[in-house]
Amino acid sequence: MINRLILFFEQHLSVTNVESEEDLEQRLQLASAVLLLEVAQADRHYLKHEKKRIHKAIADNYSLSKANIKSLMELADTKSEEATDYHQFTSLLNKKFSLGQKIHLIELMWQVAFVDGELDIHEDHFIRKIAELLYLRHSEMLSARERAKKS
Repeated sequence: MINRLILFFEQHLSVTNVESEEDLEQRLQLASAVLLLEVAQADRHYLKHEKKRIHKAIADNYSLSKANIKSLMELADTKSEEATDYHQFTSLLNKKFSLGQKIHLIELMWQVAFVDGELDIHEDHFIRKIAELLYLRHSEMLSARERAKKS
């Protein structure tokens, strides 16, 4: 199990072992997809409309084909199940995402949480925790929440 985690970090999240910009972009997409998926699963109910919202968020933000989105989501699901914490994802995003990109990701997470018409306490807690790990100010997180609520 430990060897699998080490291999995962080396293959998918390590910034120092990045071979190309394309590889780095794929790692950032994976980290983002995992966090979006975790929001949807935070309330223990991963619903069809949450899945659609995640797919839309990925399609709108990354130039990926439907097949590549499907592959990314399958990999994100696997990595989500294997993950023991979220630092592995947020540390990569902190190193490579701008402040605007981090705020946008939090806004997308809020959109996933609101898609079913109600905000579960576990979804709220998870997004707040990720916002802290991304070093966002409380006001930035709340602004993203309000924009997501309106959309």
